[in-house]
Amino acid sequence: MDNAVCFPLVMDMKGMDICQSHGKKIKFYCHDHSKLCCTTCGILHGKCDQLDEISSVSGRKVPDPSFLKQILLQSEADADSLIANCKQSKTGLNQSIANISKELHEMRDRVMKLFDMAEKRIMNEANAVKSVEFKRLDDINAASSKIKTNINQVLSVCSALLKNGTPDQKYIFWRNFQQRNETFISDITEQRNEQVTTKMTLSFPKELTTILEKGNNDIKLNCERKQTVETSLISLSSHPRPVTLKLLVSVDLHKTGDDEKKPLLTGLDFLPDGRLVAVDNSNMKCVILNEQLQGLGTPYKFKSNPLGVVCMSHDTLCVTSGAYKVVFLLSVSTDNTITLTKQINTTSKFDSICCMSPFNMVVSTYNDDPHPVKMISVDGLEADFDHILTFPKKTYKIDESKCTYVQSKNTLVLTDRYAHTVYMNDTVNGTSRAVTNENIQGPCGACVGPGDTVLVCSQNNNSIVHMTNDGNILGTYPVDMTNPYRICVSKDGTRLVVSNSVLGTRKLHLYKISPFDEKKHLPSRPAYLQRVFQMLASYD
Repeated sequence: MDNAVCFPLVMDMKGMDICQSHGKKIKFYCHDHSKLCCTTCGILHGKCDQLDEISSVSGRKVPDPSFLKQILLQSEADADSLIANCKQSKTGLNQSIANISKELHEMRDRVMKLFDMAEKRIMNEANAVKSVEFKRLDDINAASSKIKTNINQVLSVCSALLKNGTPDQKYIFWRNFQQRNETFISDITEQRNEQVTTKMTLSFPKELTTILEKGNNDIKLNCERKQTVETSLISLSSHPRPVTLKLLVSVDLHKTGDDEKKPLLTGLDFLPDGRLVAVDNSNMKCVILNEQLQGLGTPYKFKSNPLGVVCMSHDTLCVTSGAYKVVFLLSVSTDNTITLTKQINTTSKFDSICCMSPFNMVVSTYNDDPHPVKMISVDGLEADFDHILTFPKKTYKIDESKCTYVQSKNTLVLTDRYAHTVYMNDTVNGTSRAVTNENIQGPCGACVGPGDTVLVCSQNNNSIVHMTNDGNILGTYPVDMTNPYRICVSKDGTRLVVSNSVLGTRKLHLYKISPFDEKKHLPSRPAYLQRVFQMLASYD
C-alpha cells in the first residue's frame, strides 16, 4: 500500500491575513499600536518596544474560535434586526404616504366646494385692503417727494454759495442749514416708520371636516403689517418623542412695588418674540417678563381678578376674569406697554384659555356650568362642543378643571383635578379617551408641548407629565416646587415655564427643552456580553 502524502490544509482567510495598507502577508504584531503588520509596516514600527513576529506569538493562548463565533453571530443578529426594522419602516412609510395621498384627495374634493364660494369674497376683501394700503403708500410717497423738493431747494442755494457766496451769506446758510436738516431728518424718519410691509395671507381652520358644516366664512383673510419677514407658517412635526428639561432660571415670587398680596400666577403664555406674559390673580395685574424672569415695563392693572391668558398674535393677548364674566383683549407693544383694546362680556365664568384658531379660543368654565368647555371668538361669539363631544356628566368649581387645545390634531384636552383624569377629546371624530395613571395625580394646568404633544401639571406628585395627543405617556419630570399649577411652552418649543400655587414659597421656573438623546440613554448590553468583553480584555 502506497504511503499517502499529507499536505497542510490551506484555508482562505478572505484577506484577513493581508495588510490593508501594503497588500503583503501579515508577519508581525505591534503591541504598542495594537496593529497587525507586514514587512513594510515592520520597518515603520521598527522602533516600537513590542514588535513580535506572528510565528513567535501564535502559540499563546487565544479565545477559542467557537467562542468568537458566538459573538459574531450575536452581532449578525443585531444587524438582521436593524435590516428588518429598516424594511418595516419603509413599508410603514409607504403605507402612510398612500394614506396621506388618499386623505388629501378626499379632503381636497370637499374643500374645493368651499373655495368657489370663498374666492369672490376673499378677493373683494383683498382688493379693498389693497386700495387702503395703496392710498397710504401714495400719501407716504407724496410726503417723501415734498421732502425731496425742499432738500433740492436748499441744495441749489448751497451750490450757489460755493460759487458766489459771501462770508455773511455762508454763515447765515450754515445756521439755517442746521435747523432745516434736523427737520429733513425728522420728516424722513417719520415717513420711514410709516413705511411698513403689508402682507396678506389666508387663514384656514384646522378642523377641515367641520368647515363644511360651518360654511365658507371660517376662511379668513389675514392682513399683517410687519417690519420683519416671517418664516414659513407651516411646520411638520415628527413622531412624538420624550424630551429632557434643564432648569435655567428659578425665582421665588414675593410682593413687589405696590403688591398687596403674595403673587399667584394663574395664567402664563409666551409672546412670539420670547417674552413671557403672566397674570397675577392676587394683585389683579398683567406683567411682561424677560428670559431671566425679570419684569419689563409697567404692569397692567385690572379692576377684577384675572385668571387665564393666551397670546393670539404677535401683540394681542386675551385674558379671562371669571368673577366678572368678561374677557379682556390687550395689546402689547415692543416697549412693553400694555393697553386695553376691547372688553367682551360673557355668559359664563371662564378660567383657563387657549388658542383654537387665529380668531377663536377655547375656555374652561366653572361655577357649575353644564358645559365644562366652550369656544369664544375675538368678536365675542360663544359656542359649545355638545354637537361634537360628550363630556362627563358633572360640573366643576373654580380650579377643578383646565383645558388646552392641540390645533394640528384637533384635540381638546380637559383635566379633572379630583378625578385624577385627563380627557383627550377628538373634535373631528367626536371621540373621547379618559386617561388615568399613577403619574397623573391632581392634574391641573395643561399646555401644548413640542411636536404637538401635551404637558400637564401633576400637582400631587410635584411633577409634569408629558403625553401624546391620544393619551400615551412619554415621560414624567419632577419639579423642585410644591403643587405645580400653571404651565406654558414658547412658540418655538424650546422653553417651558411653570408656576405653583402653595401657601408657602411660590415659585416660577424656566426650563430649556431639548430632544431626548437616545445615545446617552441606551440600555446596557446583556450581562453575558459584558462578561464576553471582560474575558476578551484578559487575553494577551
